Amino acid sequence: MDHVASLAAPRPADATRPLMVLAVDDDELFLDYLTLELETLNCMVMAAANAEQAIRFLDHHAFDMCITDWQMPGMDGLALVQQLRSSHGPDQFLHVVMTTARGDARTVRAALDAGVDGFLFKPLDRLQLELAMASARRNVLLHQRLRRRNHHLAVAHGRTREAYRRMEADLKAAAALHRQLLPAPHSAGDRLRLAWTYRPAQHISGDTIGVIPLRDGKRLFFLADAQGHGVPAALTSFHIHHRLAQLAPDTPTALEVALAELNREINAQALESYVTLICGVLAPGSGDGCIVRAGHPSPLLIGPNGIEPMKLEGAFPIGWFEHATFEAEPLRLAPGTQLFLYSDGVTEARDKDGVELELDGLRAMLTAAPEASVDVLVSHVDAALRARRGNAGLEDDISILALEIKGDRE
Repeated sequence: MDHVASLAAPRPADATRPLMVLAVDDDELFLDYLTLELETLNCMVMAAANAEQAIRFLDHHAFDMCITDWQMPGMDGLALVQQLRSSHGPDQFLHVVMTTARGDARTVRAALDAGVDGFLFKPLDRLQLELAMASARRNVLLHQRLRRRNHHLAVAHGRTREAYRRMEADLKAAAALHRQLLPAPHSAGDRLRLAWTYRPAQHISGDTIGVIPLRDGKRLFFLADAQGHGVPAALTSFHIHHRLAQLAPDTPTALEVALAELNREINAQALESYVTLICGVLAPGSGDGCIVRAGHPSPLLIGPNGIEPMKLEGAFPIGWFEHATFEAEPLRLAPGTQLFLYSDGVTEARDKDGVELELDGLRAMLTAAPEASVDVLVSHVDAALRARRGNAGLEDDISILALEIKGDRE
């Protein structure tokens, strides 16, 4: 439980409560007169004959107000005010009034600088005292109300901070769960090599990457990008990942049927969300397979002849139209060729001047990468994107998946 929330709230401001007043004066007759007058004005008074006695009272009692004479033997009223102001914290309210027979500007300014709130000029009359006490009572009531409101604000802030802490913990747990869906490295005996990078713009991402084993050694691979950011997008991408793993299509026809079913499910959701997707089936042994592009940037083929986007007809994003269909197109991934999938967060990544990378910039990054495995390729692009952004945070999720087939001699 938050410490502030566990504290008792200050009592409500009460205009009828007697003011606790400390009266300080070395003139016994004046002190008695002042005490009697204050008691008729709904005050409880403790009288001190000098500043030293007043300090002892202040150490052991709580007062709303202090009325002190200026000129007293030993420590005078000005020194007393300076000491009590230095010893009282900012949350300890004390209204201070000084009695004096001196009304010149220099005297008043010195008292104000020391921390005096008001003055009573001798000889004292009843009206002057009533005006001073009315002002003091208003200040006391305002302070009490302020303390109470500050307490409620502190409690609300503590509760909000605790709610934020719990929400942040939930988001971190969800992000960890989402990361568990990412592909694991394949065994050394597998001809398929893969590498990926996954960097959410927020705690959790609307992107998801999957490489899932199928029958006969085939692999289902996909990169999906759900509309938006944060929790709604993450839930949608989680649904896509889970359902594709569950349906496990391993033929072109099965892939088309699975995506049509996913499309109907997303379209039926009340969130009005949609997903762009690259999804395919690949047989690592032969390098043959099929692929579907649903509203997503075309994958790049990186090989001896350069870097070119795959020429795919494509379809609408998942969830746009209830009865949309998806056609699986042939895929051939020969040894020495790399298949590079990416989210639009890559090509739309801005530099410090606000300029987007775009496809040409991505191709330049890939061209500058060393001719090596997909691990080196993806690491190079990831590092280049980080350098491009500098210390600025991501505006969109960034996801990359690269695949290649090892040659017979590798």
